Amino acid sequence: MPYYLILFLCFSCGSQEKTSQEYKIKKPSTDGTTSCELIEKEFINKGGKITEYKELYLRCSIQDYFIKLCEGEVTLDELKPYIGSGITVEMEIKDGFWDHCSDDPAYAQSRTGTYVVIHSIKK
Repeated sequence: MPYYLILFLCFSCGSQEKTSQEYKIKKPSTDGTTSCELIEKEFINKGGKITEYKELYLRCSIQDYFIKLCEGEVTLDELKPYIGSGITVEMEIKDGFWDHCSDDPAYAQSRTGTYVVIHSIKK
């Protein structure tokens, strides 16, 4: 009986490892670039209402990352042609406040979390 239990545990651990491998986020390539999809989402304010503002996100594997344009070296106009398609960028993943670079207090929502800063677009 104990042998069956040990055998069962060995096989269950092996399949668990395989499943977790499937969901790993794609690592940046050796040249420091990452390929993702550039998407646009509607901005939802503190009250849960959809506003006229749109925000850009990088969809990398299974995660959408907010793009904090004010810290990056790429402008909105440079990113617009890539909306809805793939883009290869040199980026940095950070953690902190998303809205602390706008002078408009109505737009500052005190949102925090993981975001990206884009340093350059690779063509």
